[in-house]
Amino acid sequence: MPGSLYRWYGARELEALAKRGGTLQGELDLERLPRLAELLNSDRGSVKAALRFRQQGGWLIIALEHAAVLELTCQRCLEPVAYRLEDTVELAVLESPSQEQRRPEGLEPLVLEDERFRPATLVEDELIIALPFVPRHESIEACGSLARDSVLLSDPEREERS
Repeated sequence: MPGSLYRWYGARELEALAKRGGTLQGELDLERLPRLAELLNSDRGSVKAALRFRQQGGWLIIALEHAAVLELTCQRCLEPVAYRLEDTVELAVLESPSQEQRRPEGLEPLVLEDERFRPATLVEDELIIALPFVPRHESIEACGSLARDSVLLSDPEREERS
């Protein structure tokens, strides 16, 4: 159910989800992810997310899958550029930061905030981390006129070669 990604879960609820191999999935509106939305050219659209819970060697593990097309601002032409983002990350839920050294190898740490967890916040964090440092169209030809014109001004022979 989509609403389940927005609510807070306690440690006991997460353990129950993991014991039964539960999944939370749905779509999150980009406009409801304020930290991410301020980095986007437009907050229209959504991100599909699924969180699969399991127990592994005494650890609570969350496998997060997410997919979205985000509208960023191309840093060459300052026009919108669509950026497809699709990823899977596995996290070990830690009771405290001191457990980080003991977590299973290959898993990202996730320390619960006041023993509570909100899936939408995790998805937002992962999307922010995955954003390109300098978003831009794949090629100058795909850019808007501002970038193409500046390239022609700096290299007039380029137009003749085209």
